[in-house]
Amino acid sequence: MKQHKISLSTAILLNLNIMIGSGILIGPGSMAGIAGNASFLAWLMVAALFLPIVLGTVELSRRFPGAGGFYLYARQGLGRTAGFVSGWLYLVGYMFALLVEFMALRKTLTVMMGANWLTLHPFAFDLVIVGVTTGLNLMTLKALGRVLNALTITKMIPLIAGILVLPFIFNFSFPITGTEIAMVPYAMPMAIFGYFGFEYCCSISHLIEDSEKNAPRAILIGFILTALIYTLFNFSVLNIMGVKNLSQLGAPAFGDFVAWPIPQIAVLLSFLISIASVLAIFAGANGMMNGNSILAHAMAEEKLFHFSPALAQLSRHGRPWIATLLQAIVSLILLNYITDIDYAFSLCNLGIFTSFILPFVSLLVIQQRSRNYGKILLTVLGLVAVMSLAVYSFINFGATMQERIIKAIPLMVAVAAGGLILSKEY
Repeated sequence: MKQHKISLSTAILLNLNIMIGSGILIGPGSMAGIAGNASFLAWLMVAALFLPIVLGTVELSRRFPGAGGFYLYARQGLGRTAGFVSGWLYLVGYMFALLVEFMALRKTLTVMMGANWLTLHPFAFDLVIVGVTTGLNLMTLKALGRVLNALTITKMIPLIAGILVLPFIFNFSFPITGTEIAMVPYAMPMAIFGYFGFEYCCSISHLIEDSEKNAPRAILIGFILTALIYTLFNFSVLNIMGVKNLSQLGAPAFGDFVAWPIPQIAVLLSFLISIASVLAIFAGANGMMNGNSILAHAMAEEKLFHFSPALAQLSRHGRPWIATLLQAIVSLILLNYITDIDYAFSLCNLGIFTSFILPFVSLLVIQQRSRNYGKILLTVLGLVAVMSLAVYSFINFGATMQERIIKAIPLMVAVAAGGLILSKEY
């Protein structure tokens, strides 16, 4: 079956859709409470930390533009078993990320809708949310791309509005103290989740027009644009609201502090911010489910699972429908057992960061053959960064080693499950 191709601009918007979520509307308030006027610098610090990881991922997507994403990258230099481990960790990590999005969406909608039959029955609520997301992911990739692009543009309107007013409200005496700068590293955890998904186009690179050139471009352009939007918006709301108001009321309230020339603009912006909060989470969930389904399908085509023939099936729209339905079922099960969104977030962090390790080792092995020392150094920096972030994520599970190991059990169980479903015939 001929697969649909998407343009570079669509790929960039899909990447932006994954990264730009509710974090930029929720994060600035908490970050301001920690690092005051210097809190916006956390976005730049995390971007700098991620940069060697992003550049290494760009190099991987340039060298290996086919289907398979992280499975393909690790396999090229280390073999198929390493490829399976990396691909499976990536799937598991983003399965927990999808769980975070569904939990955040339920919480946000419950607040907006108030008490009613649906909000009082969490399983029914989850069934509706997961069902709608699954239905969209069974559409053709082009149709899904149009929906996600529309959602991405809509949810970015409040952010762009906040940035555009910056020249008119900029405080030239904007003070940043040494104490606030020293606290920026403690605000960084809030910003880390905001950059997850920069590698989204790795999983769908084979579906992008002229993928060898455009997949790396989509990754890098999407990451740079996201870093600029995050930093400028956070800096702008600090100028508009001040640290105290921002930490108490949160970034979505910034429209109430601007003297708009037309009063109706404030009302419209307040409405758009409420809608954007929901769309940001919903669009992110759809993008994650889509990326996971495509990667699972690519691994099934390599006959890595016991049930690969079933998982490799495509619908008449060219969509990996069984992989999509399996994600929906697993999501509903996990939503009943994991109820702490911060805990799900920690599991997501550890799974995703560990999935980067083997692809970077694979790239290092391949680069050593050509003795390109400049690129080798960059890959080493990327490897050190992902390993450090993985260790940091594990440490964040608790204060003691015993507590950390106990908290990591769901991830360990998921990894063990991967070993059970790995086909012995490949």
